[in-house]
Amino acid sequence: MKNNSRWMLISGMMGVSFFITANFTSIFQGSSVLAGILQIAVNAFVFIVWAKAFGETKGFKKFLAFFGVIGPVITAGITIWRVLTPFIIFLIQFL
Repeated sequence: MKNNSRWMLISGMMGVSFFITANFTSIFQGSSVLAGILQIAVNAFVFIVWAKAFGETKGFKKFLAFFGVIGPVITAGITIWRVLTPFIIFLIQFL
């Protein structure tokens, strides 16, 4: 990757936007579940981009990339706990 900064910015914005959509909005019924599933997929992309940048950078950018590697894991865990687990429990009750 030549432009680590550009990919870090793009993936970070995607990850944050899906996290906010999944956890803090309820515009359409079921949209939070769909956004939660998409957010976990996006978090895999974010993790890969930031981990690659962590390995290739130095100094402050490496310090920043460290939090970009940790962030997707934390946000995915929050989304699983707040959005997907209640949905799965709801589905199990009707089986």
